Amino acid sequence: MNMPRIAATTVILVIAGAMMSGCAAGATSAPTRVPVPDVASTGESAIACVELHDALPGWSVDPTLSPGPGTPSEAAVRAGGTGCVLTKGDTHLLIGVAHPDETSASALQDYFRSNGLISEKALGDTAYFDPSTGDAEIFDHGRWITVVSDSFASPADAEAVIAAIEGVVSAHD
Repeated sequence: MNMPRIAATTVILVIAGAMMSGCAAGATSAPTRVPVPDVASTGESAIACVELHDALPGWSVDPTLSPGPGTPSEAAVRAGGTGCVLTKGDTHLLIGVAHPDETSASALQDYFRSNGLISEKALGDTAYFDPSTGDAEIFDHGRWITVVSDSFASPADAEAVIAAIEGVVSAHD
């Protein structure tokens, strides 16, 4: 095959592959969540990741991982809170705990609702959950607990983890 024919064949294959993968010009991609807004805090959190780990047997703290940029747990850290990544095999658990002021708590709740999380009374009076991302957000007694895991397909999957975290948080109040 000559060089121009190889180049033309390559271009056609690249275009065909892009069209089949949904990456062609004009194709819409899946929506992505914008980073969590800044949070004003009413105080620092004194909770250490090791305490959360101790309350969650079977999980391990991975000191090489930290909450990623734009995640709820990273926003909790920026607000003077705690942010941890725990692992169990290939499963990850991102935890954040912070004490947002009333305006920030309201803005966060609006943010999570606008990003598809639905009210979930099984997790608390002011709690939200997204089964597609395993994202649970709980607002209670001036605290914000965020827990995200690829193992949470339903609120019931998150209940025991959230109860353990709330036990640690309550011990610090």
